[in-house]
Amino acid sequence: MSAQTGSRVDGGLGVTGWKFWKLVSLTARRLPQRIRERKFWHVQAMMVAATLPHYVVESAGLTEPFDAFRGLAITLYVIPLLYAAINFGWEGALLTAVQAAALMSPSMAVWHRKSFHWLADLGQLAVTLPVGLLVAWRIDKESVLRRRAETTSARLALLNHVGERLSQTLEVEQQLPDVLRSLRAELALQTVWLVLEPELEDGDQTAILEGQPLALHANTALEAELRHKAAAVTDGTAIAIPLVGEGGELGELGAMAGAGETLLDGQIDLLSTVAHEIRVAVENARLYRERQESLRSYVRQVTQAQEEERLRIARELHDETAQELVHIVRRLEAIGESAVPDQARRIDELLQMMRNTLKSVRRFSRDLRPAVLDDLGLRAAIEMVVEDTSSRLSEGANLVVVGESRRVDRTVELALFRIAQEALRNVERHSHATSATVRLAFEADEIRLNVLDNGRGFSPPKNLSQLARRGSLGLLGMKERAELVGGRFELRSSPAGGCELTVTVAAA
Repeated sequence: MSAQTGSRVDGGLGVTGWKFWKLVSLTARRLPQRIRERKFWHVQAMMVAATLPHYVVESAGLTEPFDAFRGLAITLYVIPLLYAAINFGWEGALLTAVQAAALMSPSMAVWHRKSFHWLADLGQLAVTLPVGLLVAWRIDKESVLRRRAETTSARLALLNHVGERLSQTLEVEQQLPDVLRSLRAELALQTVWLVLEPELEDGDQTAILEGQPLALHANTALEAELRHKAAAVTDGTAIAIPLVGEGGELGELGAMAGAGETLLDGQIDLLSTVAHEIRVAVENARLYRERQESLRSYVRQVTQAQEEERLRIARELHDETAQELVHIVRRLEAIGESAVPDQARRIDELLQMMRNTLKSVRRFSRDLRPAVLDDLGLRAAIEMVVEDTSSRLSEGANLVVVGESRRVDRTVELALFRIAQEALRNVERHSHATSATVRLAFEADEIRLNVLDNGRGFSPPKNLSQLARRGSLGLLGMKERAELVGGRFELRSSPAGGCELTVTVAAA
């Protein structure tokens, strides 16, 4: 027998501006529902407790010595009247006042008809009941204001919850089901749905539904009207709100009221506000992903161009520069064979310098793009780098291979090779390590590269992007290379605890 259901607030049942017959009609329609509520019978018990002493005194003829009981009974009606006002609002107070007047009528008609007692009872009723009704009206008004404040507070909490959910992550789509659940529960709706247009031209729509599934797109007329308008459309029981961003329509947020109910202005306003927050969050997330993808595409093209240029230079060093140096070495060797001893010694010095230069050129060519990577694959290329690094560490470097090595996509092989190469270069230059271990695991569905050293380590930032501000681009470059081939980059390090990095890439 409550004045409101769920979280619906309809402004209370105040009689301001209402016609009396309309209030009575509404009360009569609700009476069957009230009878089934416990508080209704609490009111009836109070009415009996207030009426019974009066009728006992009147029927026993004890009016003279207990004359005060008549006035006390009328005054006691204020108690159930206020109780009804607190629990059932103005409607309950008015019904209780009418019931009190009806209960007093037999007394005035039977025992006080020939005296002026009925006039006193009538006067007391005329004073007591209006005063009780006035207090009940005030209580009802305060209750309505309190419920409005509670509802406003709850809806502000909902908006804060929605804002936090949508602003703390760029994966907005993962948070939307929880947002719709909260929205449906707070507004006591039958169904809430959200349809998002595909992010890519060849993608599919995303539909999220909370509530009864038959409500989604059940109102075809509403859907048809929405497609031709940029504003929300409603038929009273359901609403569809378009999510229109700068780049066009992103989708729609829809809701359907409970069975036999209509959407109220407060519900529509809150739905519109949430729709705006969803639209902003989805648009920002998509814009961020679009820019990130553009940046990745740019980095991918730059990396590809860089590798192509490295390959070109490596081939020129190997095929041209190195070959010319070989010819020079052979000419010097031929000249040295016929030279006098003093000249032969100088030629030997030149030969040693030329051989060292030739060795450096070949090393530069190999570092730029080792032919073994293209010819024999990832394992052989990393073995070469590990052997080269081992000669410069006091305790050496070693390679551990797990699983049966196999060839994978060339871009994946190149990315893992460059990461291993850069990681070992960092071990030499910055870690002060005496040893390093490279572990290459070939698993059924992925390849894992792990590089571990026993150096001094450091405290890596939570976001590796902060390293760019310090000018430390090596780790950031390795992470970017891993992500460009769909891999996952992990870094673990601590001061005096060495450094370990792991790259995991799906093996196509």
